[in-house]
Amino acid sequence: MGGLTRREVLRRFAYAAPAVALGPTLLAACGSDEKGQGGGSKGGGPLDVLVGFGTGNAPEQIPAQEKLAKAYAASKGGRRIAFRRIPDGDEAQRQLGVLTAAGKPPDIILPTGVYGISLYLDQDIWLDLSPMLRDAGIDMGIFVDAAVSAAKAPNYFGPDADAVVGIPAAVFTHTIAYNKDLFAAAGVDEPPHEWNAEGWDYNALLELTKALTLDSRGRSAADAGFDPDEIVQFGLGHWDTGLMALGYGAQKYDPESRRLLLDSPENIEGTQFGADLTNVHRVLVNDQLAAGVASGADDPQLAAWKSGKIAIIDMCGCDLQSWGVDNPFEWDVAPWPTGPERLVSTLNLDVGAIVAASSRKDAAFDALRYLLVEPANARELSTKGYGAMSPLRSEQDAFLDQLSGDFPGIDLQLFLDAFPYSINQEGWFPAFTEVGDLGGQFLDPVALGTSTAAEQLPQYQTAAQALVDRWFEENELPS
Repeated sequence: MGGLTRREVLRRFAYAAPAVALGPTLLAACGSDEKGQGGGSKGGGPLDVLVGFGTGNAPEQIPAQEKLAKAYAASKGGRRIAFRRIPDGDEAQRQLGVLTAAGKPPDIILPTGVYGISLYLDQDIWLDLSPMLRDAGIDMGIFVDAAVSAAKAPNYFGPDADAVVGIPAAVFTHTIAYNKDLFAAAGVDEPPHEWNAEGWDYNALLELTKALTLDSRGRSAADAGFDPDEIVQFGLGHWDTGLMALGYGAQKYDPESRRLLLDSPENIEGTQFGADLTNVHRVLVNDQLAAGVASGADDPQLAAWKSGKIAIIDMCGCDLQSWGVDNPFEWDVAPWPTGPERLVSTLNLDVGAIVAASSRKDAAFDALRYLLVEPANARELSTKGYGAMSPLRSEQDAFLDQLSGDFPGIDLQLFLDAFPYSINQEGWFPAFTEVGDLGGQFLDPVALGTSTAAEQLPQYQTAAQALVDRWFEENELPS
């Protein structure tokens, strides 16, 4: 897909590329309470909907969005929606700042992941939608529990607060995907097709990927004489090793103690296990290694998967239209394996948020209600506009109805069955951007195998906790 993909958003956080912070001068422009009913940021123009904080700009996604915008205008006496499309995520963030400072903010950001919300949650950028939801008689219970929890930003507002920073727009769960042809060639059993199946754990994954990692002479990573410098097929790729730390019981932040937990034994052990998949066991391909088996590709891991050089990948629902199409081999999906402490996959949530400085909050809410609460529209926007599952409980089966014809024989039900084991990892904590910016300094040496998690994560914890402590010295949580 074109534009900033969900996985690129997550990668930005994991590898700590800088995000745009909105400073005091900009925020001073956010005080307007004017509630016009026309379109555009001010006056009577169309409502300004910025698309660029996540998915939504791929060519195949746009027709469904435009169709709904046209239907909205027809049903609202000509009140229009105009999409401001900015495919580059960094530029989208910059434009939010520039436009807000100029007194012409976009009215709506749709969609944005929880990560995008978290970047600016403590900067008064987002409108709390809870009063409007109450006045409209909209019960958040119509959405799946995981989506509601993420939309409420409990680390910031508190676990019992009513605040809602965005209306759920789309959800993505994760499975794994595997190349059935490579399994057959290796003579190994395919993974189970039931979540929490007995025996399907991290150790089983490791042994399986060893058997599926081959050198140029056909020896597997489990064989004597295996040459790690001549790997031509990897057992594992396109893989979030940070997610594996969650399977060890790791957490990022404890809101009660106001402490990060980056150096917990669980995080150290899980982070090291993930790094060892590449540097010790040699079964996990990184981008540099993938380029060696798929040279010249813009996305070497995608190219390696499609050329049959990777046996198992993490498969987000957001990957189906890229990693799941036009594959010259038989493939299927299976559940994530269980970690030493728990079975965890990840949930990615997109929401529609209203910019607090918008002069037409009521009109913006009316548009979000039309697009994200009315069942038929919400189903169309999520499945066709974003390639996702609808977060509305009543529309969950639409994911299967929409995609089953495109992916015959693929066990798509596993994406729905993943919900009980899926948690969102993009939630806010104090000094969110600054802590993320520090990450590469400490995590890159672990990923590259030049240092260990036991050496780096305590240093990361010390430096990051100082930023959190300073945030609390200079700021207060909402009461």
